[in-house]
Amino acid sequence: MAFNKNQYPLYLQILSDLRGGKLAPLYFAMGSEYYLYRQFITELQSAFRTRFGEHADLVQRWGVDLKAVTDVSSLLSGGGLFSSASLVMLHEIQDSGKQVKTNLADLLGKLPPDTVVLVHYSISDFRKAIWLKAMQDVAQVVPLSISDSAFIPRIVRDMATRHELEIDDPAIYRLMELSSGELAIIDNELEKLALYLDDSNSVINRDLVDQVAGTVENAQVEQFIQAFSNRDRRMAIQTLVEIHHQGKEGLPYLVAMLYNRLIQFMTLHETPEARKAIGQGATSNYILMKLQPFSRKYSLTELQLATRELADLDLQFRLGSMDLLTVFSTWVSKVV
Repeated sequence: MAFNKNQYPLYLQILSDLRGGKLAPLYFAMGSEYYLYRQFITELQSAFRTRFGEHADLVQRWGVDLKAVTDVSSLLSGGGLFSSASLVMLHEIQDSGKQVKTNLADLLGKLPPDTVVLVHYSISDFRKAIWLKAMQDVAQVVPLSISDSAFIPRIVRDMATRHELEIDDPAIYRLMELSSGELAIIDNELEKLALYLDDSNSVINRDLVDQVAGTVENAQVEQFIQAFSNRDRRMAIQTLVEIHHQGKEGLPYLVAMLYNRLIQFMTLHETPEARKAIGQGATSNYILMKLQPFSRKYSLTELQLATRELADLDLQFRLGSMDLLTVFSTWVSKVV
């Protein structure tokens, strides 16, 4: 099913209902825009805890782990002895077994009064499968795709507000151009801008977007992160120097991106449940699994030490107490 132009207002209405305390028993989130999914999950959890209290259970499973009907039915028994209710989130249900998908609508059609279920189907090219239609018939469908780009400026402005930024229209359209309208990329660029402004009251304009968002080319960032992941010290330092030559603004944002990779690698050293809980479903388990061979190149102790030292470098840079290229190159030489 392809969402029409009225689906984003529906998404906003669902968020509004959650903030007003209106909870549906079953949500079926459809789409690949993980920024919208993260936002929805945050509102859903908040509404659920407001309704049922802080002791309510949160259960998460990924489709790849759901092969039989019993794998799902065992999660739907309602709140336990020491909990008031259960919020069950089933991420990336398209990866589940055929038996699960075929029977999913029947399984979830009548839920216990103390159970709320979220099912996520993270494919944008919706297939005409019978089980998909059946799920849409019994659930509150949550669209996670933006089919009309006219809505994106409004979303970007809301993003900026959450980052405590003020942004003008030319800057918004420039961010859309640089990101091809991908919300997760735009949110990352706004985070970089917030770091760059550092509590300044400046309004973000097109020139500032070009100055900051364009400081580090995506290809170079990917090259550095890939070199770090492969423990290719020579390539990591070479790319670091190239980025620094573009301007001193580039390296702090690279630090922020490294944090994300370090956290992913550390998560992959944890138990399967801890691994899957990263981002509360906002990060694709498929992507994490692709990173697993690289994470094995570092021990958990190495990653923890590298993260602590990276945090110290970040603080020193903010205080203006070091030559970033020299000290950061030393960090790379020690860690990679």
